[in-house]
Amino acid sequence: MYGSKVVELNDEEILGRISCLDIFSYYIGKDFKLGKAIRSPLRKDKSPSFTIFKHNSGRYFYKDFSTGETGDCFTFLVKMYSIKRFDTYRLVDNDFQLGISTQSFTAPTKKYVGKHIKELEDIEPSSTTIQIKSRAWNGQEDKKFWGKYGICCKILDKYNVKPVEHVWINDNLIVSSNKYNPIYAYDFGDGKFKIYQPYNKSHKWLSNTSAHDLQGSHQLPESCETLVITKSLKDVMCLDIFGIYAVAPSSESCIIPKNIVDNLYKRFNKIYILYDFDRTGVSFANKHKKLYNFIPLFFTNGKFNTFDFKSKDLSDYIANNSVRDAAKLIEIICIEEYSYQEMYRQAKMEEDGQVGTLSSPNKLKDTIKVQKSIG
Repeated sequence: MYGSKVVELNDEEILGRISCLDIFSYYIGKDFKLGKAIRSPLRKDKSPSFTIFKHNSGRYFYKDFSTGETGDCFTFLVKMYSIKRFDTYRLVDNDFQLGISTQSFTAPTKKYVGKHIKELEDIEPSSTTIQIKSRAWNGQEDKKFWGKYGICCKILDKYNVKPVEHVWINDNLIVSSNKYNPIYAYDFGDGKFKIYQPYNKSHKWLSNTSAHDLQGSHQLPESCETLVITKSLKDVMCLDIFGIYAVAPSSESCIIPKNIVDNLYKRFNKIYILYDFDRTGVSFANKHKKLYNFIPLFFTNGKFNTFDFKSKDLSDYIANNSVRDAAKLIEIICIEEYSYQEMYRQAKMEEDGQVGTLSSPNKLKDTIKVQKSIG
């Protein structure tokens, strides 16, 4: 129990105690595997077409590719039990014994149980397969979209970004491109893709990647002074414009596995993490700082007496200003970081009885290379 304080049952209270994945896993049961397609537990389903994916909000959602239906864990329970959303809070509170509500609640009967569920018990979920049919780059629409971020075709090709005509998941045609819904595929190789639909608010991302798939990792050098961990391949490509090496995890709310970080630290002396200045971004940047000593950077927004960049990330800053403005900003950040490191170095030398001298700021170009000849 959580004392005598009256607490309202809602998304925030429930998810402050357990995760969306906990809820999906509990009610789907033994068939549940993240990143795997299974037969839908909400209807009769002959082929695996139901999966759990990570939304760009950081929360997990279900998607039924046969019906096009999607929703969060509470919507899932509404469908499964034919109850109201508020009753799903009471159900979860009761089943997980969270103690938020003191009122008793009788769990409803699942809408689909018995024969259908038993049919699924001995079926091994198959891997989610994504297939694409590429199309030619559109000189107007594609160039207009990527061009506003300063990203040219050469960079898109370097990072295996492909314009897509059709997308199939588990051999089912899911979506097709048109001028109102351009589609792009980030090709990781080995049949792994992230499908990007920039104008589709409900299904911007489709993916069969995992936490071990680091976007931009294949384009890194063997070693260098500095690496930036950022939140998306788009920002990785924007940093590439300025000669800055960067990678991005599959999601901002994904903790990068330790073995991958250990490998990165063998190749890079200093690692920054550039995430959004919101609850999710700050939280996971700080988690990585605590775990791996990454150095957090943010495009702040004026909250908490911070400077307002009027942009949430580098790609947004370029779109709102220009590549040249972004280059100036990066140079300022480099100089400030250099000055801080030099002051720290000199203080340490004086403490040790040594005489310190300032190094040339040109050393910054070995740390973060800023192209001067940006037109």
